[in-house]
Amino acid sequence: MRDFLLSVAACVALAGCDGKTESVSSARPAESGGAASTSAIAAKAEPGKSSAPRHMWGSFKKGSSVKLKTVSDTAGTKSEMTMTHTLVDLTADEAVVETEMAMTGFTNKSTNKFPLKAPEGGKAVDGPKPKSGSEEIEVAGKKLKCTWTEIETEASGIKTQSKSWMCEDVPGHLVKSVSKSTGAATMSSTTELVEYVVK
Repeated sequence: MRDFLLSVAACVALAGCDGKTESVSSARPAESGGAASTSAIAAKAEPGKSSAPRHMWGSFKKGSSVKLKTVSDTAGTKSEMTMTHTLVDLTADEAVVETEMAMTGFTNKSTNKFPLKAPEGGKAVDGPKPKSGSEEIEVAGKKLKCTWTEIETEASGIKTQSKSWMCEDVPGHLVKSVSKSTGAATMSSTTELVEYVVK
């Protein structure tokens, strides 16, 4: 369970970025059961834009932060998790983000480095084509103009439908994500922006 939860933390911290990371973690084991779905984080780029999307951290200044809350239900077992991402350093090559995760009986801190430039020579991945569009939604008490991406996948008898909303005005860009899996396993997860600070 401890390794699984650490992987959840890494996935959420990496939302929207395909870069390399270096992570240093400090954690204590969970005291109770519960799980969170990593499929809540789906979007990797902002669709519908005429120009390349801005980097999820590269366009902000040090001290910018975002807090997200995830509520999950795995086969009837519910859990809540909050994650706070803070931009602690920014160079010409990379953004350094400190992540603090908290859930019942478990805490974790890690530091991730995100390259500001995407690697060259990438090859398109075969798979389901996502749907995308734009929409204004209300989160954290504010109305934000977002682009959304929705995708359906199936693997090992599990069908998963995920939808994510991204906003370039928010550090990390992710403002909301919902996911539901049915079949061999039943899981649902909702991640939503709680608050953010732009420096």
